[in-house]
Amino acid sequence: MSYYTLLEHSNQMLASVRNEDWDSLIKAELQYVEEVERLSVAEAEVELSDQQKLDKLQLLSTIMDQDREIRERLVARRTMLEQTLRSMNKKQKLEHSYRN
Repeated sequence: MSYYTLLEHSNQMLASVRNEDWDSLIKAELQYVEEVERLSVAEAEVELSDQQKLDKLQLLSTIMDQDREIRERLVARRTMLEQTLRSMNKKQKLEHSYRN
């Protein structure tokens, strides 16, 4: 239970989204959220040293960079899916027009 574990989950999420492995992404994301919840509870009870705070800051910076890339890739995926749906909708309308 640590920010290193959180980074591991973030690494898994990034690898999944880069490989377009959406099932794996969802699993890693669930683990990530669970770890965030554990950390929020555990951190309330612990006083971090200056070095630990610096380590935490560096880890969070890396996690934020990865999160940005994950979101960008997900937005691109959503855009591609929207285009595919629009294309399918147009095709269905054309087929319907020809049948009637």
